[in-house]
Amino acid sequence: MERLQTAISKARAKQGQNHTSRTTVNLQAHAQPLGAEQWQELPEIALSKPALQRNRIVAMDATPEATPFDMLRTKTLRTMQENGWRRLAITSPTASCGKSTISLNLAFSVARQSNTRAIGIELDMRQPNQNRLLGVKNPRSNKCSVGDLLTGDAMFGDLAVKLQDKLALVTNDGPVSNASDVLLSETVGQVLDNIEAQYQPEIMIFDMPPLLVNDDAMAFMRYVDCALIIAAAGHSTIAEIDRCERDLASQTNVLGVVLNKCEFTASGYGGYGNYGY
Repeated sequence: MERLQTAISKARAKQGQNHTSRTTVNLQAHAQPLGAEQWQELPEIALSKPALQRNRIVAMDATPEATPFDMLRTKTLRTMQENGWRRLAITSPTASCGKSTISLNLAFSVARQSNTRAIGIELDMRQPNQNRLLGVKNPRSNKCSVGDLLTGDAMFGDLAVKLQDKLALVTNDGPVSNASDVLLSETVGQVLDNIEAQYQPEIMIFDMPPLLVNDDAMAFMRYVDCALIIAAAGHSTIAEIDRCERDLASQTNVLGVVLNKCEFTASGYGGYGNYGY
């Protein structure tokens, strides 16, 4: 914890300088042609829609099941665009709240927007779940991990796969034992800046670990513009949600809370969530 507090203190001291530096990178990227060549070089994988449906990944197509995620997409993108934000962290108080499911559905929903590219990176490195939800194994068939990406030992193009032309994902094939050390690495900020400059996504979505389980998520929050909290109905407590909001607000902008796993909602959609902003 002392190591985390030291890193956070250093980040706060440099906050104004870092924000200016990253904004400059983003503006330069927009002044250049879109990184179409780099994007096209990413290998594309096919997914099984029945497998996705079984795992509640339903936002690949514009269907009634995708509507709640499209609503979340619209609210999220509008707020981020109004503020010039690009990096969104998605976390939860504890495990089993459905944050990985919502992260993937939101990414698919964003990618259905015209002229909108999204990058999703799985940063829950201790208990990765996205490959299971996608119904794939070892999509790149190499030994590189997200940890290698963030420490600069691997390039984004070595790990990423492309889906539907406008969505690129980096997932973990297995746990990364030194996740906290990786997220505290001094190379992380530059790696993210390089990805933005080369691939020029409109949004980057980071599937984070649960906030109250370890210090991994807090170690990374200095690198994002905003965060969403995923709470599970009947599982997450008000005290846990309040603590998450306070902790996140000390490091980044909190967009709001998504109440997931609802059995009944006013709109008639069960199980996908209500959104509080």
